[in-house]
Amino acid sequence: MRIAGTVCGAMLLWVQSQAQVTVAKFKDDCNGAYVFTFDDALPTQLIYAAPYLDQVGLKGSFYLITRNVADGDAAPAIGKPTTWKGWKVLADSGHEIGSHTLSHPDLTTLSADSAAKELEGSAQAIKTKLGLTPITLAYPYNSRNTAVTALALKTYMAAREYQSTYGDVSGGANTADAMNKFPDAAVTARKLMIGMIHGLTEPYAPLDPAQFLVHLKYCRKLADDRKLWVARFCDASKYGTERDSLKLTVKTQTAGHAEFTAASPLDAARYDFPLTFKVAYSGDAPASAQALRAGSSVPLPLEILPGFILIQAVPGPAAITVDWPGGTGLAPSAKSLSSPGNPASRPRYLPDGRRFRSRQKGPGPIRTASPTMSGNG
Repeated sequence: MRIAGTVCGAMLLWVQSQAQVTVAKFKDDCNGAYVFTFDDALPTQLIYAAPYLDQVGLKGSFYLITRNVADGDAAPAIGKPTTWKGWKVLADSGHEIGSHTLSHPDLTTLSADSAAKELEGSAQAIKTKLGLTPITLAYPYNSRNTAVTALALKTYMAAREYQSTYGDVSGGANTADAMNKFPDAAVTARKLMIGMIHGLTEPYAPLDPAQFLVHLKYCRKLADDRKLWVARFCDASKYGTERDSLKLTVKTQTAGHAEFTAASPLDAARYDFPLTFKVAYSGDAPASAQALRAGSSVPLPLEILPGFILIQAVPGPAAITVDWPGGTGLAPSAKSLSSPGNPASRPRYLPDGRRFRSRQKGPGPIRTASPTMSGNG
């Protein structure tokens, strides 16, 4: 996985004394992860894309060319600039707002001072107009070099460095079947993939809104089946960076009990996304479980699955203890850590140990294909 601002693999410091506590590659131990990114602050992103994402319960990351956004209260209309009011509504509903610079130049052609003004000015405009600080960037034209990346990471936590292209352009996917190959590939390859979308029905890289909605429903099904984590780019970036800088130390683990620490050298004020930890057990699934962080009486969210317990916790120095009454022992091997099992058969639990009743259905077939990695940003 390559994201500017993350170190993936090079800083793995996991210390697993009995290999019975691990951190999942992706949230909820999903097989793969997928991010929807939208470039240029186009009207149809407000007219179609965001409402469709909300309709199926997913969130995306929207990258604004801030000089293209106007003041005022006008409703989005094709051929006219979007307004800050529209993006404020979108941000308030949980979507990520990121930067696509002030005016969309090729940053590799600018002086260092000019490139810095594009990067910093866009972030300041978003902060001033929307009251939030953008933490991720999409490079204009997907163009970057070492110097540009270094400048970008002075202002942003992460930047998009690869993408799968949507729309009616060379190499782009513009039917639901073609689009579905992207998340399928993420699941099959067990990796993070990023979709790049521009306008829906607009002149550059047009995309049929109806086909896009079918595709979103397909992604929702993969998410419901616990095969795919559909994430905002900021969350996927934080998760990957936290995971790959983690020092996980198992202090004790016996039948029905585990204690571990999950320390990180990162700035806790910025890297605050919960990781998914897996605590293995053997025998039948326990009827209940509880996870607590030292110094807190608030239970951490968890799920009891066949073979292991999933716990959601932000990295930190305080120890985490997990207890499952009636535990029969430790998992006999790492095998039980490697497969999430049939999502339909997973018992799920609330933080206090009470069972959560899910209407979730079993997974459907997965089709595989190689993703397209091309296009302009």
